[in-house]
Amino acid sequence: MAISLLVVLAGAVGMLLLLLTWFGSRSITPEIEDDLDPILGPKDPTAIYESHGPFIPMPAHLKTSDQMVDWMTKELPKLTAEIANPRS
Repeated sequence: MAISLLVVLAGAVGMLLLLLTWFGSRSITPEIEDDLDPILGPKDPTAIYESHGPFIPMPAHLKTSDQMVDWMTKELPKLTAEIANPRS
């Protein structure tokens, strides 16, 4: 009887520690201050993309995910190959 109670008590304590470990790290993570955020305006993301090389936007006429996947697998590799090997 005593061993059964100890097993139940150990299981309850273990589950409590597991829950504290799982959810406790989320509450300890500090929030990002607005002053430290490098992206401040709507034009900043574009400037960041442009600073890292060519950016190929997805065409606006693609509406379904099947169309987007088809474009990414067929047309996008052609566009990136043209950028990587420009013909002079």
